[in-house]
Amino acid sequence: MPLIGEDQFFALAAVLLSVVAFSFWAETRKWGQKIGGPLLILVIAMALANLRVIPHVSGLYASVGDVLVPMAIPLLLLRADLRLVFTESGPMLLAFVLAAGATIVGAFVGVFLIDMGTLEPQIAGTLAASYIGGSLNFVATAEAVGIKESAIYLAAFSADSVGAVLFLIVLMSMPAFAFVRRAMPSKFMDESGRSLGEKLLHHEDEPGSSFDLGRAANGIAISLIICALSSWITSMLGLESIFILIVTALSLAVANFGKKLVAHVGSDFEIGTLFMYIFFAAIGAGANINEVFGSAFPMLMFIGVMVVVHLVLLVVIGRFLKLDLAEVMVASNACILGPATAAALAASKGWRPLITPGMLVGLLGYAFGTFIGVAMTAIIGA
Repeated sequence: MPLIGEDQFFALAAVLLSVVAFSFWAETRKWGQKIGGPLLILVIAMALANLRVIPHVSGLYASVGDVLVPMAIPLLLLRADLRLVFTESGPMLLAFVLAAGATIVGAFVGVFLIDMGTLEPQIAGTLAASYIGGSLNFVATAEAVGIKESAIYLAAFSADSVGAVLFLIVLMSMPAFAFVRRAMPSKFMDESGRSLGEKLLHHEDEPGSSFDLGRAANGIAISLIICALSSWITSMLGLESIFILIVTALSLAVANFGKKLVAHVGSDFEIGTLFMYIFFAAIGAGANINEVFGSAFPMLMFIGVMVVVHLVLLVVIGRFLKLDLAEVMVASNACILGPATAAALAASKGWRPLITPGMLVGLLGYAFGTFIGVAMTAIIGA
Protein backbone atom coordinates (compact mmCIF):
# COMPACT_ATOMS: atom_id res chain seq x y z
CA MET A 1 0.00 0.00 0.00
CA PRO A 2 1.25 3.50 -0.75
CA LEU A 3 2.03 5.92 2.07
CA ILE A 4 -0.86 8.12 0.91
CA GLY A 5 -4.02 6.17 0.03
CA GLU A 6 -6.06 6.76 -3.10
CA ASP A 7 -8.98 8.01 -1.02
CA GLN A 8 -6.89 10.57 0.93
CA PHE A 9 -7.98 13.38 -1.35
CA PHE A 10 -6.42 16.37 0.41
CA ALA A 11 -3.07 14.73 1.12
CA LEU A 12 -2.81 13.46 -2.45
CA ALA A 13 -3.83 16.84 -3.88
CA ALA A 14 -1.22 18.49 -1.66
CA VAL A 15 1.50 16.25 -3.09
CA LEU A 16 0.48 16.90 -6.71
CA LEU A 17 0.29 20.67 -6.22
CA SER A 18 3.60 20.64 -4.33
CA VAL A 19 5.24 18.92 -7.29
CA VAL A 20 3.71 21.50 -9.63
CA ALA A 21 4.79 24.39 -7.37
CA PHE A 22 8.32 23.00 -7.24
CA SER A 23 8.42 22.85 -11.04
CA PHE A 24 7.36 26.51 -11.28
CA TRP A 25 10.14 27.44 -8.86
CA ALA A 26 12.65 25.29 -10.77
CA GLU A 27 11.80 27.13 -13.97
CA THR A 28 13.15 30.32 -12.37
CA ARG A 29 16.58 28.67 -12.15
CA LYS A 30 18.93 28.00 -15.06
CA TRP A 31 18.99 24.23 -14.48
CA GLY A 32 15.20 24.12 -14.28
CA GLN A 33 14.83 26.10 -17.50
CA LYS A 34 17.02 23.56 -19.30
CA ILE A 35 14.97 20.61 -18.02
CA GLY A 36 11.52 22.20 -18.25
CA GLY A 37 8.64 22.15 -15.79
CA PRO A 38 6.57 19.38 -17.42
CA LEU A 39 9.54 17.00 -17.59
CA LEU A 40 10.33 17.61 -13.92
CA ILE A 41 6.70 17.00 -12.98
CA LEU A 42 6.52 13.74 -14.94
CA VAL A 43 9.73 12.35 -13.47
CA ILE A 44 9.00 13.37 -9.88
CA ALA A 45 5.37 12.17 -9.95
CA MET A 46 6.36 8.85 -11.55
CA ALA A 47 9.11 8.38 -8.96
CA LEU A 48 6.79 9.14 -6.05
CA ALA A 49 4.19 6.68 -7.33
CA ASN A 50 6.65 3.87 -8.01
CA LEU A 51 8.30 4.42 -4.62
CA ARG A 52 4.80 3.97 -3.15
CA VAL A 53 4.53 7.41 -1.66
CA ILE A 54 1.36 8.08 -3.70
CA PRO A 55 -0.94 5.60 -5.48
CA HIS A 56 -0.94 4.82 -9.20
CA VAL A 57 -4.74 4.97 -9.37
CA SER A 58 -7.03 7.46 -7.70
CA GLY A 59 -10.32 9.16 -8.30
CA LEU A 60 -8.40 12.41 -8.01
CA TYR A 61 -6.37 11.58 -11.12
CA ALA A 62 -9.55 10.75 -13.01
CA SER A 63 -11.04 14.06 -11.89
CA VAL A 64 -8.02 15.93 -13.25
CA GLY A 65 -8.54 14.32 -16.65
CA ASP A 66 -12.31 14.69 -16.57
CA VAL A 67 -12.54 18.23 -15.16
CA LEU A 68 -9.32 20.24 -15.25
CA VAL A 69 -8.24 19.25 -18.77
CA PRO A 70 -11.56 20.21 -20.41
CA MET A 71 -11.53 23.45 -18.39
CA ALA A 72 -7.96 24.20 -19.47
CA ILE A 73 -8.72 23.92 -23.18
CA PRO A 74 -11.00 27.00 -23.41
CA LEU A 75 -8.62 28.97 -21.18
CA LEU A 76 -5.72 28.19 -23.52
CA LEU A 77 -7.71 28.87 -26.67
CA LEU A 78 -9.69 32.02 -25.81
CA ARG A 79 -7.23 34.20 -27.71
CA ALA A 80 -6.72 31.83 -30.65
CA ASP A 81 -7.15 33.65 -33.95
CA LEU A 82 -8.14 31.02 -36.53
CA ARG A 83 -7.28 33.34 -39.37
CA LEU A 84 -3.68 33.24 -38.28
CA VAL A 85 -3.85 29.51 -37.57
CA PHE A 86 -4.94 28.59 -41.07
CA THR A 87 -2.38 30.91 -42.64
CA GLU A 88 0.46 29.77 -40.40
CA SER A 89 -0.25 26.12 -39.45
CA GLY A 90 0.91 24.58 -42.73
CA PRO A 91 4.26 23.44 -41.27
CA MET A 92 2.48 22.00 -38.21
CA LEU A 93 0.11 19.99 -40.40
CA LEU A 94 3.05 18.68 -42.43
CA ALA A 95 4.88 17.80 -39.21
CA PHE A 96 1.80 15.95 -37.91
CA VAL A 97 1.39 13.92 -41.12
CA LEU A 98 5.07 13.01 -40.85
CA ALA A 99 4.62 12.05 -37.18
CA ALA A 100 1.62 9.81 -37.93
CA GLY A 101 3.44 8.15 -40.84
CA ALA A 102 6.50 7.60 -38.64
CA THR A 103 4.28 5.94 -36.00
CA ILE A 104 2.83 3.56 -38.60
CA VAL A 105 6.29 2.62 -39.86
CA GLY A 106 7.46 2.17 -36.26
CA ALA A 107 4.52 -0.14 -35.54
CA PHE A 108 5.38 -2.42 -38.46
CA VAL A 109 9.04 -2.49 -37.40
CA GLY A 110 7.91 -3.32 -33.86
CA VAL A 111 5.80 -6.24 -35.07
CA PHE A 112 8.79 -7.55 -37.03
CA LEU A 113 11.11 -7.39 -34.00
CA ILE A 114 8.84 -8.17 -31.03
CA ASP A 115 6.64 -11.23 -30.49
CA MET A 116 3.45 -10.31 -28.62
CA GLY A 117 1.67 -13.65 -28.95
CA THR A 118 -1.44 -14.82 -30.74
CA LEU A 119 -3.21 -11.47 -30.41
CA GLU A 120 -0.28 -9.55 -31.85
CA PRO A 121 -2.22 -8.01 -34.79
CA GLN A 122 -4.95 -6.72 -32.47
CA ILE A 123 -2.49 -5.42 -29.86
CA ALA A 124 -0.28 -3.73 -32.46
CA GLY A 125 -3.26 -2.10 -34.15
CA THR A 126 -4.70 -0.88 -30.84
CA LEU A 127 -1.41 0.58 -29.59
CA ALA A 128 -0.70 2.20 -32.96
CA ALA A 129 -4.17 3.79 -32.93
CA SER A 130 -3.53 5.11 -29.43
CA TYR A 131 -0.18 6.58 -30.51
CA ILE A 132 -1.75 8.33 -33.50
CA GLY A 133 -4.82 9.60 -31.68
CA GLY A 134 -5.24 9.05 -27.96
CA SER A 135 -6.84 6.95 -25.23
CA LEU A 136 -10.28 7.15 -26.85
CA ASN A 137 -8.74 5.51 -29.95
CA PHE A 138 -7.21 2.82 -27.73
CA VAL A 139 -10.62 1.98 -26.29
CA ALA A 140 -12.43 2.18 -29.63
CA THR A 141 -9.86 0.10 -31.52
CA ALA A 142 -9.63 -2.55 -28.79
CA GLU A 143 -13.40 -2.94 -29.00
CA ALA A 144 -13.38 -2.96 -32.80
CA VAL A 145 -10.67 -5.63 -33.15
CA GLY A 146 -12.05 -7.83 -30.37
CA ILE A 147 -9.63 -7.58 -27.44
CA LYS A 148 -11.98 -9.00 -24.84
CA GLU A 149 -9.68 -10.72 -22.33
CA SER A 150 -9.28 -8.35 -19.38
CA ALA A 151 -5.71 -9.43 -18.59
CA ILE A 152 -4.55 -8.63 -22.12
CA TYR A 153 -6.50 -5.37 -22.15
CA LEU A 154 -5.06 -4.22 -18.83
CA ALA A 155 -1.53 -5.24 -19.83
CA ALA A 156 -1.80 -3.28 -23.07
CA PHE A 157 -3.23 -0.29 -21.25
CA SER A 158 -0.45 -0.39 -18.62
CA ALA A 159 2.22 -0.54 -21.33
CA ASP A 160 0.47 2.28 -23.16
CA SER A 161 0.48 4.49 -20.04
CA VAL A 162 4.11 3.86 -19.08
CA GLY A 163 5.24 4.20 -22.69
CA ALA A 164 3.47 7.55 -22.94
CA VAL A 165 5.35 8.95 -19.95
CA LEU A 166 8.70 7.65 -21.23
CA PHE A 167 7.93 9.15 -24.65
CA LEU A 168 7.20 12.55 -23.10
CA ILE A 169 10.47 12.45 -21.18
CA VAL A 170 12.45 11.69 -24.34
CA LEU A 171 10.51 14.22 -26.42
CA MET A 172 11.07 17.04 -23.94
CA SER A 173 14.76 16.15 -23.82
CA MET A 174 15.25 16.55 -27.59
CA PRO A 175 16.38 20.21 -27.48
CA ALA A 176 19.19 19.16 -25.13
CA PHE A 177 20.90 17.27 -27.97
CA ALA A 178 23.03 19.49 -30.19
CA PHE A 179 22.67 17.26 -33.25
CA VAL A 180 18.87 17.53 -33.02
CA ARG A 181 19.05 21.32 -32.77
CA ARG A 182 21.38 21.43 -35.76
CA ALA A 183 19.08 19.15 -37.76
CA MET A 184 15.99 21.27 -37.07
CA PRO A 185 16.79 24.83 -35.95
CA SER A 186 13.85 26.56 -34.28
CA LYS A 187 12.76 30.16 -34.13
CA PHE A 188 11.22 29.30 -30.76
CA MET A 189 14.55 28.34 -29.13
CA ASP A 190 17.98 29.83 -28.79
CA GLU A 191 21.17 28.05 -29.89
CA SER A 192 21.41 26.14 -26.62
CA GLY A 193 17.85 24.77 -26.95
CA ARG A 194 16.39 27.05 -24.30
CA SER A 195 12.85 28.19 -25.07
CA LEU A 196 12.53 31.85 -26.02
CA GLY A 197 8.93 31.75 -24.83
CA GLU A 198 7.23 35.11 -24.61
CA LYS A 199 10.01 36.91 -26.49
CA LEU A 200 8.70 35.50 -29.75
CA LEU A 201 5.02 36.27 -29.37
CA HIS A 202 5.15 39.92 -30.52
CA HIS A 203 1.59 40.46 -29.34
CA GLU A 204 0.29 43.73 -28.02
CA ASP A 205 -0.19 44.04 -24.32
CA GLU A 206 -3.63 42.66 -23.52
CA PRO A 207 -5.98 44.44 -21.15
CA GLY A 208 -5.80 42.91 -17.71
CA SER A 209 -2.48 41.18 -18.42
CA SER A 210 -1.61 41.58 -14.71
CA PHE A 211 -3.63 39.38 -12.39
CA ASP A 212 -7.15 40.62 -11.87
CA LEU A 213 -9.45 38.42 -9.77
CA GLY A 214 -12.61 39.53 -11.57
CA ARG A 215 -11.15 38.88 -15.04
CA ALA A 216 -9.80 35.52 -13.89
CA ALA A 217 -13.26 34.58 -12.59
CA ASN A 218 -14.76 35.59 -15.95
CA GLY A 219 -12.38 33.27 -17.76
CA ILE A 220 -13.13 30.30 -15.50
CA ALA A 221 -16.87 30.97 -15.81
CA ILE A 222 -16.68 31.03 -19.62
CA SER A 223 -14.63 27.83 -19.55
CA LEU A 224 -17.20 26.06 -17.37
CA ILE A 225 -20.08 27.28 -19.55
CA ILE A 226 -18.33 25.91 -22.64
CA CYS A 227 -17.72 22.57 -20.90
CA ALA A 228 -21.33 22.40 -19.69
CA LEU A 229 -22.70 23.12 -23.18
CA SER A 230 -20.34 20.54 -24.68
CA SER A 231 -21.48 17.92 -22.17
CA TRP A 232 -25.14 18.67 -22.94
CA ILE A 233 -24.54 18.49 -26.71
CA THR A 234 -22.66 15.19 -26.55
CA SER A 235 -25.29 13.71 -24.21
CA MET A 236 -28.08 14.74 -26.59
CA LEU A 237 -26.22 13.16 -29.51
CA GLY A 238 -25.17 10.09 -27.53
CA LEU A 239 -21.56 10.76 -28.55
CA GLU A 240 -19.72 11.31 -25.27
CA SER A 241 -16.45 10.24 -26.93
CA ILE A 242 -16.29 13.52 -28.88
CA PHE A 243 -16.65 15.72 -25.78
CA ILE A 244 -13.14 17.19 -26.12
CA LEU A 245 -13.75 17.91 -29.80
CA ILE A 246 -16.92 19.87 -28.98
CA VAL A 247 -15.14 21.77 -26.18
CA THR A 248 -12.41 22.73 -28.65
CA ALA A 249 -14.89 23.78 -31.33
CA LEU A 250 -16.92 25.96 -28.95
CA SER A 251 -13.75 27.47 -27.50
CA LEU A 252 -12.56 28.46 -30.96
CA ALA A 253 -16.01 29.88 -31.76
CA VAL A 254 -15.92 32.10 -28.66
CA ALA A 255 -12.31 33.11 -29.37
CA ASN A 256 -13.10 34.20 -32.92
CA PHE A 257 -16.69 35.48 -32.70
CA GLY A 258 -16.86 36.65 -29.10
CA LYS A 259 -13.85 38.91 -28.88
CA LYS A 260 -15.79 41.56 -26.96
CA LEU A 261 -16.55 38.91 -24.35
CA VAL A 262 -12.95 37.71 -24.25
CA ALA A 263 -11.82 41.32 -23.68
CA HIS A 264 -13.20 41.01 -20.14
CA VAL A 265 -11.08 37.93 -19.39
CA GLY A 266 -7.65 37.95 -17.77
CA SER A 267 -4.97 35.44 -16.64
CA ASP A 268 -6.70 32.78 -18.73
CA PHE A 269 -3.50 31.44 -20.25
CA GLU A 270 -1.74 31.21 -16.87
CA ILE A 271 -4.65 29.40 -15.19
CA GLY A 272 -4.98 27.00 -18.13
CA THR A 273 -1.25 26.26 -17.92
CA LEU A 274 -1.57 25.52 -14.19
CA PHE A 275 -4.37 23.04 -14.90
CA MET A 276 -2.24 21.34 -17.55
CA TYR A 277 0.72 21.08 -15.18
CA ILE A 278 -1.53 19.29 -12.68
CA PHE A 279 -2.54 17.00 -15.55
CA PHE A 280 1.12 16.14 -16.15
CA ALA A 281 1.47 15.21 -12.47
CA ALA A 282 -1.54 12.88 -12.73
CA ILE A 283 -0.09 11.27 -15.89
CA GLY A 284 3.25 10.66 -14.21
CA ALA A 285 1.66 9.17 -11.10
CA GLY A 286 -0.37 6.75 -13.22
CA ALA A 287 2.71 5.13 -14.78
CA ASN A 288 3.14 1.82 -12.92
CA ILE A 289 6.53 0.45 -13.91
CA ASN A 290 6.05 -2.79 -11.91
CA GLU A 291 3.10 -3.88 -14.04
CA VAL A 292 5.12 -3.78 -17.25
CA PHE A 293 7.55 -6.49 -16.11
CA GLY A 294 5.02 -9.21 -16.78
CA SER A 295 2.68 -9.81 -19.67
CA ALA A 296 2.92 -6.12 -20.53
CA PHE A 297 6.69 -6.17 -21.03
CA PRO A 298 6.65 -7.32 -24.69
CA MET A 299 4.04 -4.63 -25.38
CA LEU A 300 6.25 -1.99 -23.75
CA MET A 301 9.15 -3.20 -25.91
CA PHE A 302 6.91 -2.88 -28.98
CA ILE A 303 6.01 0.67 -27.94
CA GLY A 304 9.70 1.42 -27.39
CA VAL A 305 10.56 0.32 -30.92
CA MET A 306 7.61 2.22 -32.37
CA VAL A 307 8.55 5.43 -30.55
CA VAL A 308 12.26 5.19 -31.38
CA VAL A 309 11.47 4.75 -35.08
CA HIS A 310 8.96 7.60 -34.79
CA LEU A 311 11.52 10.01 -33.33
CA VAL A 312 14.39 8.98 -35.61
CA LEU A 313 12.26 9.46 -38.73
CA LEU A 314 11.07 12.83 -37.42
CA VAL A 315 14.65 14.07 -37.05
CA VAL A 316 15.92 12.64 -40.34
CA ILE A 317 12.97 13.63 -42.53
CA GLY A 318 12.35 16.83 -40.57
CA ARG A 319 15.87 17.95 -41.39
CA PHE A 320 15.29 17.20 -45.08
CA LEU A 321 12.00 19.15 -45.05
CA LYS A 322 13.58 21.97 -42.98
CA LEU A 323 10.93 21.75 -40.26
CA ASP A 324 11.07 23.74 -37.03
CA LEU A 325 12.05 21.66 -33.96
CA ALA A 326 9.40 23.25 -31.73
CA GLU A 327 6.65 22.60 -34.30
CA VAL A 328 7.85 19.01 -34.72
CA MET A 329 7.82 18.48 -30.95
CA VAL A 330 4.25 19.77 -30.60
CA ALA A 331 3.07 17.78 -33.65
CA SER A 332 4.73 14.62 -32.33
CA ASN A 333 3.08 15.17 -28.94
CA ALA A 334 -0.30 15.73 -30.63
CA CYS A 335 0.16 12.49 -32.57
CA ILE A 336 1.32 10.26 -29.73
CA LEU A 337 -0.70 11.66 -26.83
CA GLY A 338 -3.43 13.82 -28.33
CA PRO A 339 -4.31 17.53 -28.48
CA ALA A 340 -4.53 18.17 -24.74
CA THR A 341 -0.91 17.31 -23.99
CA ALA A 342 0.22 19.05 -27.19
CA ALA A 343 -1.41 22.23 -25.90
CA ALA A 344 0.17 21.64 -22.50
CA LEU A 345 3.63 21.28 -24.01
CA ALA A 346 3.28 24.42 -26.11
CA ALA A 347 1.85 26.35 -23.17
CA SER A 348 4.57 25.21 -20.77
CA LYS A 349 7.25 26.44 -23.16
CA GLY A 350 5.53 29.76 -23.85
CA TRP A 351 4.94 28.85 -27.50
CA ARG A 352 1.48 30.44 -27.73
CA PRO A 353 1.40 30.49 -31.56
CA LEU A 354 1.68 26.68 -31.53
CA ILE A 355 -1.14 25.91 -29.08
CA THR A 356 -4.10 26.10 -31.45
CA PRO A 357 -2.36 24.43 -34.43
CA GLY A 358 -1.24 21.67 -32.05
CA MET A 359 -4.81 21.20 -30.84
CA LEU A 360 -6.19 21.15 -34.38
CA VAL A 361 -3.75 18.57 -35.75
CA GLY A 362 -4.24 16.49 -32.61
CA LEU A 363 -7.94 16.30 -33.41
CA LEU A 364 -7.02 14.78 -36.77
CA GLY A 365 -5.42 11.94 -34.84
CA TYR A 366 -8.63 11.42 -32.88
CA ALA A 367 -10.57 11.38 -36.13
CA PHE A 368 -8.41 8.89 -38.03
CA GLY A 369 -6.53 6.92 -35.36
CA THR A 370 -9.14 4.19 -34.93
CA PHE A 371 -9.50 3.63 -38.67
CA ILE A 372 -5.73 3.34 -39.05
CA GLY A 373 -5.50 0.92 -36.11
CA VAL A 374 -8.22 -1.36 -37.48
CA ALA A 375 -6.60 -1.32 -40.94
CA MET A 376 -3.21 -2.19 -39.44
CA THR A 377 -4.75 -5.08 -37.52
CA ALA A 378 -6.15 -6.47 -40.78
CA ILE A 379 -2.84 -6.05 -42.62
CA ILE A 380 -0.70 -7.61 -39.88
CA GLY A 381 -3.12 -10.48 -39.38
CA ALA A 382 -3.43 -11.24 -43.11
